[in-house]
Amino acid sequence: MVTRLDQLDQLERIARIRAERQLKAYAAFAAHVHAAQDRIGAARESLRQSYDSTAPLSVPEARTANAQAGRAAREVAHADQELRRILPRFEAVRQQAAREFGRAEVLARLARDEAARLRKPGD
Repeated sequence: MVTRLDQLDQLERIARIRAERQLKAYAAFAAHVHAAQDRIGAARESLRQSYDSTAPLSVPEARTANAQAGRAAREVAHADQELRRILPRFEAVRQQAAREFGRAEVLARLARDEAARLRKPGD
């Protein structure tokens, strides 16, 4: 005979597996978001450095600096666009992971409460 406690334990195990899967998906998205943020930071730093030169430039040097600044600006724009594109999905995965984790915690609490109730004499 399957008791209520057994059912709660089984449900908790399933919920923990689902929560773990969602947390892995969240971690993968978080790594992707952090990588995009790092690319944006590096491109902005490159762009800033291209404009920080105080030495006079020759025409060829100015063209090179302008080309580098243009490339850095495109990299910033591309990385910003990529980040804006993935953030909504990232937030959805974060919320789903939180829900799954919360569900597992609630089931664990219910199982503990049921086990405590079963241990109480006179019920």
